[in-house]
Amino acid sequence: MCSHGNPAVSYNKHIDEIVEFSELGDYIKMPMRTYSSGMHLRLSFSVCTAFPADIVLMDEWLAVGDADFSKKRKTDSRVIKKSSILVLASHSAEQVKKICNRL
Repeated sequence: MCSHGNPAVSYNKHIDEIVEFSELGDYIKMPMRTYSSGMHLRLSFSVCTAFPADIVLMDEWLAVGDADFSKKRKTDSRVIKKSSILVLASHSAEQVKKICNRL
């Protein structure tokens, strides 16, 4: 998981936001070893985007996950708003043009 150099205590403030965004519901209480790859992706993405970062590196983040969560990620601007610099690697020139203000 992305720690952003934060101690575990700071995660407690963001638990509700992380759980809500991940849409894991009651599955959040299950051990991660029981998660599908999609569930793991949802939780990892939710944790990584819950905290502000000066620089965010994203590689093909628009192309992974189930359709509903992928749509949610594409329309959610938390990553962009919470970072000073977003470096996005993608095969979709159209998506890069929509998201980035510099190419």
